[in-house]
Amino acid sequence: QGNTDPNKEFGTYYWNKKGDIVTENLNGDDSRIIMDRAIPFIKESVEQNQPFFMVIWFHTPHLPVLADSVTKLLYYEFNDEEQNYYGCITAMDKQMGRLRASLKEFGVGENTMVWFTSDNGPEGPVQNENRPGSAGPFKGRKRSLYEGGVRVPGILEWPSFVNAGEDTEVPASTLDYLPTILEVLNLDFPDQRPIDGISLLPVIFKNRTTRESPIGFESGKQVSFMNDRYKIYSNDKGESFELYDLFTDKGENYDIAMDHPEKVEELKENLESWRKSCRISLKGADYQNDN
Repeated sequence: QGNTDPNKEFGTYYWNKKGDIVTENLNGDDSRIIMDRAIPFIKESVEQNQPFFMVIWFHTPHLPVLADSVTKLLYYEFNDEEQNYYGCITAMDKQMGRLRASLKEFGVGENTMVWFTSDNGPEGPVQNENRPGSAGPFKGRKRSLYEGGVRVPGILEWPSFVNAGEDTEVPASTLDYLPTILEVLNLDFPDQRPIDGISLLPVIFKNRTTRESPIGFESGKQVSFMNDRYKIYSNDKGESFELYDLFTDKGENYDIAMDHPEKVEELKENLESWRKSCRISLKGADYQNDN
């Protein structure tokens, strides 16, 4: 998180669970520093037979990043920026391994859901893709609402219920974490506020192969809206739209808006309904608890 301390090179602090700035154990890789705080909390929860929920925010691979000299040596053939980039990811991987090993050591590895995802889109403008990181076959980078700017890795480890190596083509989002966790715990939503996400349990257990609830994005002048198959995209706040079939064209190379005007209109109507709901939510108007 940012601050204005000129003596701190990257302008960041670390906080404890009470919100106090910490000053101990801050030397070395920050993935290790963060995990040093996470594992004791898990251990204490298990010892007290207390279910736990934890969100671990790594900085990696969001630029700027640094790797320690030993890890950088693994990538000696690359330039310094790439050594730091690949090195910090390797260091983070090591800490994820440490987390998984700790869960097994504490006897809760089989029945703990471990979700892993990443920062969206590699840094650097599209017209200059010489920065480390790649969106692979997808169009766009960070700050773009094309797939290269919004698609992220999505991995679930839950050994009691999910076999290693399984995958799905159903689109999913971090919006889905809340409904999924509530269904796992058999808990009701606390109020009637609108929820964009869906429970992924039917996807996990192979009872659902399509997504009915759309996923929308808005950033600056860009908006996009996708259902299970089709996606509309606009870079002028919805004055004009492109349309892509993500089943056959994940790279968004072929705009088919002219061929399917009815699909564009359908998604536009859904998009405007969603944007209206977001505006209401931003005002807090649908987050009031009458109780």
